[in-house]
Amino acid sequence: MRPFGRFLLGVMLCTAGLSVSAHAGDVVTAEFRACPTGTAIGDVPSCGKIWKLKSGKGSVDANGTLKISLKGLVLNDESVGEFNGTPDGVGHVVGAVLCSGMVAAQTEWVALAKNGDVKVKAKLELPASCIAPTLVVREVWEGKVGGWLAAAGY
Repeated sequence: MRPFGRFLLGVMLCTAGLSVSAHAGDVVTAEFRACPTGTAIGDVPSCGKIWKLKSGKGSVDANGTLKISLKGLVLNDESVGEFNGTPDGVGHVVGAVLCSGMVAAQTEWVALAKNGDVKVKAKLELPASCIAPTLVVREVWEGKVGGWLAAAGY
């Protein structure tokens, strides 16, 4: 295991409130939760509306392989009217790893299904060390990567 992997594993196991289980080859496996508008994570802004998530899990290993699987990531905000319960125009997302609250690496755009399901798998170049790592799924809105919609480890 590279030094990053050993360090990240140690940090992840010590992070309060994070559901973590280490497996052979995995640095961390964590459960995701949806964004409750108004909560930035480090330098990643909050979602603009309240979201909900049926289920979500993700992992990143010592080689930088990021895997995220989310089911039912949709709006849970009455203010959007008929679009409540849908992704409302968010057709793509990116997966990201944050270290010390800053985006250390993120994926290319990945399609978000109309029912809110998405699978992200990518190989990322991660830093040699990572303090307080967090996995996030960020929205792509009007051609720009924006706030987070779901996260693990915050």
